[in-house]
Amino acid sequence: MSKALVGFIVIVLVLAAVPFALIARSRARTSPERPVHLILDMVKQPKFKSQRGTEFFADGRTMRPLLPGVVASEDLTLPNESLVEPDGLKMVNGAAGSIPLTNPTQYAAVLLGRQRPEEMSDADFNTLPPPADKVNAPDQKFYVTTVPVPVTRDFIRRGQERFNIYCTPCHGYSGYGDGMVAQRAAEFQAAGSEAATTWVPPTNYHTLDMRKRPDGSLFNTITNGARTMPRYDKQISVLDRWAIVAYVRALQVSQELVPANVPAGK
Repeated sequence: MSKALVGFIVIVLVLAAVPFALIARSRARTSPERPVHLILDMVKQPKFKSQRGTEFFADGRTMRPLLPGVVASEDLTLPNESLVEPDGLKMVNGAAGSIPLTNPTQYAAVLLGRQRPEEMSDADFNTLPPPADKVNAPDQKFYVTTVPVPVTRDFIRRGQERFNIYCTPCHGYSGYGDGMVAQRAAEFQAAGSEAATTWVPPTNYHTLDMRKRPDGSLFNTITNGARTMPRYDKQISVLDRWAIVAYVRALQVSQELVPANVPAGK
């Protein structure tokens, strides 16, 4: 093989590698210019991304606020919950299954724990401030007075199960506010620890104030929290919150039950 042929082959190989070198260089460099896409395939889509700005809307936001009165379709049905029994799972609402929410009054009662007058418009209802915690507050009348879903024995047992998981650490198994967290905080306070100076004792469910409080008020506390108690709307489903309310009422009855009020044979 002559030297001229060898040189020619080397030159061809070097020139053939130049496009690949340029491609590698372009991929490693950043540029303020937008890349050219002849075909807008899955690599480049003309779409809005969350939390980014846009010139399309006057307020410059890609994420659009909900229109007044819009309700998520998944919120129009209350899913059933199950109860773990020795012989298997049991649905607390039985064969009735999920609970459909068919009108604004029922929706407000179940999802918010609040009564909604039939003549009240959406705008007026949405401007109502959250009811106060005090049982004698004027806006307590907006709370529903009873659990707005079917209450059965299995439903209350489901409430006991959820109560024992989420509520007993502070409120105790009997609802006197003497859970393990409260006992530990009391020990810190007795020892003069600065960590316990801001501690607020858990509520005792058996006080007269708690007995008079509407069921919707208890539901609201579980949903949104109160004082140092955090909100549990993300951890506990809507139906389970009502189940806990029903179980708390059962606890209150159990602590004042006298033999004369027990039906014969029970």
